[in-house]
Amino acid sequence: MTGMKPITITYPTHIQQRKLGDKLYVLEAIRDLDEAIDLICEAMTPEEQLDPFAEDLCPYFGILWPAAEALSQFLGEHPEIVKNKSVLELGCGLGFPSLVATHLGGEVLATDFHPDVEAYFKRNCRHSSLTCSYQRLNWREDGEELGLFDVVMGSDILYESKHASEVALGLIKFLKPGGTILLADPGRSYLQRFIQAMTELGYRDDMTIMTAAAKDHFMVKFTKSGN
Repeated sequence: MTGMKPITITYPTHIQQRKLGDKLYVLEAIRDLDEAIDLICEAMTPEEQLDPFAEDLCPYFGILWPAAEALSQFLGEHPEIVKNKSVLELGCGLGFPSLVATHLGGEVLATDFHPDVEAYFKRNCRHSSLTCSYQRLNWREDGEELGLFDVVMGSDILYESKHASEVALGLIKFLKPGGTILLADPGRSYLQRFIQAMTELGYRDDMTIMTAAAKDHFMVKFTKSGN
């Protein structure tokens, strides 16, 4: 858990709309990330700015990242992956993939570690007329009490190059036998190390490159070898 106290800031927001299939999703996002980072820096004392946990409070969650759009688009094209399945999203941010999976018939639990995510996620559920569960979670350290899921998914969660194996283990620990892991990634330089780590843990991958928000993204679907 973060060693810093939460800092309450009302960030300027704007509404973004995305239509997938027959459903219009309405997402309230932070208006400008640089502006938001300036606001939180201004709210911190000089001592807080030097705290190693300070970056945990940066509002990166508040942007609709292209990787989340890629994962959402992939779900829309393959609804059978989540329909009537238990689904866990790690690092959900604004929650677009969780909302899509919910609309497609999944029983979804959205999770994130940032203390401000819950308020944004619940607003986006209301904006999109959907009901989805949420829990704050540091998935690399906690979560055994959540149980196991048919599908574990995440978008752009490989942002720490040293932790490919750690991320792989974090995803697998929530997965039911025979379950599916879905990962959307913008093609970071260490994606291949993560895929190798998953392979060594007994998972095979089915990779496709797709376009979301005018950018190429990797969608990787992992299943247990031999299933």
